Amino acid sequence: MKKLFKDWIPLSADMLVQVLLPVILFISLWMASILLPKLQRVESAASWSVFSVAVVASIVGIVLLFLARLPLYRQRKFFSFGPRLLDGPHRRLYWLAYCFVGASVFLLLSLLAVLQ
Repeated sequence: MKKLFKDWIPLSADMLVQVLLPVILFISLWMASILLPKLQRVESAASWSVFSVAVVASIVGIVLLFLARLPLYRQRKFFSFGPRLLDGPHRRLYWLAYCFVGASVFLLLSLLAVLQ
């Protein structure tokens, strides 16, 4: 199997995750510091319902993504990108998971735009 990222990333996959984990944590905390004060100002039930639908959609998407990638996890392939190694049904489940996650991101961004 051809290694796609071996030519331009000098770190192994596990070291790359360890290096990028603080960056991801910092970005998550930064986004939470922007969103949470705005959510404290929300008084309408419609905004809270949009927020709760977005959170539920993201949780469903994450669970579906885990189930779609479960055959790869059983083969001990933890750091593969994209659905190219998945079979047909798991590939459809993979894209369905990304639809849920994308809908969640869209709802959260639209809620953020409304709250400003």
